[in-house]
Amino acid sequence: AGPPWHAAWGVQPLFFQLEPDNMMNVQVAPAELTLLASGYKPRPEVVEAICSKAESYMWFHEINRFPLRMCHFLAQLAHESGRFTTLRESLSYSTATRIVEVFGPNHSANVTLDEAEGLTGNQQALAERVYGLGNPKKAAEFKHVVAGEGFKYRGRGLIQLTGKANYERFGKHPDIKLDLVSKPELAEDPFIAVQIAVAFWKERDLSALADADDVKGITKRINGGTEGLADRKKLLATAKDIWLNKPMR
Repeated sequence: AGPPWHAAWGVQPLFFQLEPDNMMNVQVAPAELTLLASGYKPRPEVVEAICSKAESYMWFHEINRFPLRMCHFLAQLAHESGRFTTLRESLSYSTATRIVEVFGPNHSANVTLDEAEGLTGNQQALAERVYGLGNPKKAAEFKHVVAGEGFKYRGRGLIQLTGKANYERFGKHPDIKLDLVSKPELAEDPFIAVQIAVAFWKERDLSALADADDVKGITKRINGGTEGLADRKKLLATAKDIWLNKPMR
């Protein structure tokens, strides 16, 4: 059966047995997560994962032990997941202008307005152009070699994991151990989505930036640029209002 999942960490998975009184952490109530979503209705299963099922997991990985860190973490996840409403990227843009805003000059695809006109409402074609063989730089980064892989491995989960190479790498993570390449839809499971988000966060050393209150630096490491920075800042401000000075339990 092989070694247990926690062997690589050098510790026993005691976090599953910890009593709540021994877990000093930022408590996230469902109503608070809804408040952060600001007008949107988060999916109930996502609320349950963040507020309950994954609470001890985030504690073990030192995410929710620190209020400012937790504020940054939740603000970024809120932006990436459409205020906790979606766990699969939609590439069905209705206007060419929006496509250029996201995948134009600030993206390696550098989609032009003329190109975008023919990509509106066509998720497969847009995915192929920006993540697949239509964008050789990104295709090489993601290890996409067959037409259709750009769409198959589009963004999923709370952190919008994108690209076959990333699905493969995070699927092999000692906490996850799933064949995300064969079954990319598993990344849409809310608890697995939290696991992936935490692994992604730690791999890119985002806690250090969060502790320094560097929302722009975090955004660059998640997004590769500053797309959506204004919205991420707005979400962070809301998160701080909710949790920054909230007593820990």
